[in-house]
Amino acid sequence: MKPFNEDSALLWATSRCAQRECCRQDIKKKWMEGGLDDATCERLLDRLEDEGFIDEARYARAFVHDKLEYDHWGRIKMTQALRLKGIGRRTIDEAMDEVIDGDHYREILRGVLERKFNSLSFDADNREESYKALQKLVRHAASRGFEPELIFQETDKLTE
Repeated sequence: MKPFNEDSALLWATSRCAQRECCRQDIKKKWMEGGLDDATCERLLDRLEDEGFIDEARYARAFVHDKLEYDHWGRIKMTQALRLKGIGRRTIDEAMDEVIDGDHYREILRGVLERKFNSLSFDADNREESYKALQKLVRHAASRGFEPELIFQETDKLTE
């Protein structure tokens, strides 16, 4: 990566932010790799926010939407990923409340469970195999970041 100066860093960031949503941490990480110091990064990031190129709430909404619709992530995994990007808890909660519809969220979980269930081969009459299959379903949904109580409610419906 070639080193940044203030002008090239700002030009790169405005171009990047015009193409897709970015958070402060993503931009700052690239700038730091390109040799900018922390104080310069913070000053330029504040300028990008003032000019509307970076908006943490907008980023969080886009992130939640995309991870739910395309990657089929649950709330827990999305929250953890956003926290790792330095997004505040309140911003995350607002984005989740705004973007996630409860019924649609359950449909996505149901789809994740059904696809996994259909990929499993086990004897439904054998209690031990059925139990192991249920464990695999629960672990799979939990690894996607869905809440345990929802997972158990949906697996109960699926295995009835």
